[in-house]
Amino acid sequence: MLRYLEGTVFEKNQDTIGLMVGGFGFLIQCSKKIMETAAIGEQRGIYTYLHISENGFSLFGFQDDEELEVFQMLVKVKGVGAKLAMSFMRFLDLQELTRAIAFSEVAFLTSVPGIGKKTAERICFELKQKMLKRGESHPNLAVDVQIGTSVTEALISLGFSPVEATRAIRKALEKTENVKSEEELLQAALKEMQIHKTYVE
Repeated sequence: MLRYLEGTVFEKNQDTIGLMVGGFGFLIQCSKKIMETAAIGEQRGIYTYLHISENGFSLFGFQDDEELEVFQMLVKVKGVGAKLAMSFMRFLDLQELTRAIAFSEVAFLTSVPGIGKKTAERICFELKQKMLKRGESHPNLAVDVQIGTSVTEALISLGFSPVEATRAIRKALEKTENVKSEEELLQAALKEMQIHKTYVE
């Protein structure tokens, strides 16, 4: 199994990059992190997952072994498979995905193209505890799950999209220590919303 490749980026498309390794060119479907940072001509290493199906071979690429591990967790969930698992990795960064599953943020997960409510619920049910365990050392997962869920719902009711709400909460948790109530987290998240709005304008 191909677990890691290192070579020169010779091509970059919307969702894939071409990596030249020892005279062989590999076309790799890559995670959000790699697509944001890869540059043509650079030398880089990519953690890989080779998927074999009746339709042929597909090669998926990840920033590090943590991304690869989460991808493999998703693939094992019934009804997901490699294609849908890669949709998560391509649309969300690892921290967003870990937190969304840990907090059972179904609305946020269904914002990923091709992901329906039942699939998102199944992923949360099967992987919630694993993601909470992975995130024990991260401040943005230390807050009580119910607080995060309630604040997400409150922001959505105010007209923000699930993606906007979840990302604002994540940023607020990264900047704010010892959040103990829904009110504190909501205020911090709204502040992040205002900062983003001001920056965009």
